[in-house]
Amino acid sequence: MPRFRLSPVRRFRSEVDAAQSASSNGLDMAATGQRGESIRTIAMGEDARETWSRWLMAGRRWSLTRMHILLPLLLFLVALGLYLPRISYPEKYVFDEILFAYTAGEYAEGNANAYLWNHPCSVFKSDQGCAEINPDAERGNRIGKYQWDHPPLGKFLIAGGILVFGNDPFGWRIASVLCGAIGIVIAYRLGLTLSRRWAVAVLTAGLLLLDGLYFVYSRIGLVDIYVSVIMMGALLAFAGYLAAPPDRIRSPLFVTGVLLGMGISTKWNTAYVAICIGLAVLGRFFVLFRTSRRENAAPETRSGVREHLIWIPISLGLVPSAVYTLAFSQFFLEGFTFTQFVELQKATFNIHATIRDGNAQASQWWEWPLALRNVWFGNRSFADGRNATTYANGNPLLYWAFLPAVAWLCVHWWRARNPALIVLVIGFFGQWLPWILIERSTFTYHFLPAVPFGCLAVAVAVDRLCQGNTGWRRTLAIEYVVLVALAFAFFYPIYSYFPLSERALALRMWLPSWPH
Repeated sequence: MPRFRLSPVRRFRSEVDAAQSASSNGLDMAATGQRGESIRTIAMGEDARETWSRWLMAGRRWSLTRMHILLPLLLFLVALGLYLPRISYPEKYVFDEILFAYTAGEYAEGNANAYLWNHPCSVFKSDQGCAEINPDAERGNRIGKYQWDHPPLGKFLIAGGILVFGNDPFGWRIASVLCGAIGIVIAYRLGLTLSRRWAVAVLTAGLLLLDGLYFVYSRIGLVDIYVSVIMMGALLAFAGYLAAPPDRIRSPLFVTGVLLGMGISTKWNTAYVAICIGLAVLGRFFVLFRTSRRENAAPETRSGVREHLIWIPISLGLVPSAVYTLAFSQFFLEGFTFTQFVELQKATFNIHATIRDGNAQASQWWEWPLALRNVWFGNRSFADGRNATTYANGNPLLYWAFLPAVAWLCVHWWRARNPALIVLVIGFFGQWLPWILIERSTFTYHFLPAVPFGCLAVAVAVDRLCQGNTGWRRTLAIEYVVLVALAFAFFYPIYSYFPLSERALALRMWLPSWPH
């Protein structure tokens, strides 16, 4: 018979078995007086067992390393597979792409006029005046205008896709696809970091994949998906800061500051999160300061006070300011002065403080987690009577669970004194409730940054129902997730501009408040 070489694992198992047998024989030999031989045999058995244990530990570490790499990679690829198909449809600017994607194209071409708030083609000027001075701005029956009242970073990301793939629907949407897929990975990491459970991490990412609002904005040339993903990253870094010893907060706090600067450089509303994080960091600093004044204070506490005194102003002041200024690099390279930069910031503030634009698709803050209103992106009629349309709205079966799940998790983590509660409260309430104070028109997509944290709360609740339960609670949790997935599949055609008959479209208008 042919001889087969044993694998390293089997070889060590054989050695362990032999050593254990020898060890048993050694004990018998010791009983009969052969003591020296038994000691050597026992030692051989202990060495083999120790070697086998080292192999097991190394194998376990390798498995965890592969899991940390392969699972996020798999989620990223699944997200790409979900978001990429049909992103070139519709083959025209939809909704505010006529502002954001059009301006990104102007950035890509180096058009300095795209920064001017008083240009005839700026966003709040008349269509007629723009068409007269710039006939190339006409896009069908719409006029492309310069979107200057939001900082430029998000439009630069769109411009990156245009530079690589061309100024067409694929080019101005591909960056959103990539960013949305990256956001799924960050949601996974957020769930794992805050809950320390693989099941919660995967379920958080999976539920976010099944959300219609996140899906739509991951496939369109607008900047809201960038805001949501950057804020997820900022709060993930902030969670690292909370978990770090007080004298080792430099790196996570610095990364938090960089991401906050990127968020503010995309849309100013991310300043809400920056304020909340700043207050939380100051709160930790004051607790450390009081503790450090005690005679028995630990050295790392006193060192932590010094670290905070140095890195709070750097990470939460200088770094975001530097990132924000760098986002206007093209502005300065085009010859604009710092005085004009300040004037642009004043004009941006004034327009957001004074505009009162009534819009039929506007909604109130309290309607968003109830999925009571959506945003219609337009439609196209076909000769056979079908209509292709896109509605930006959340998955109703998922959203309706947000408030009870978040409330339960807040109480649960409060009782456990879990610092993850701070991240959850800032991520969900800190990005949703400030819109109560806004008097201008608000829309469902303003709720998008809070959605991943609602998914996290639902994931923790589902995981809790499944733990140690084999009865109706576990069944209920599994059936709920299945229903969320089925709801996403049912609404997929109106999320993805897929042609439907009038009857099929009407079946998907569940609530009378959804415009049709």
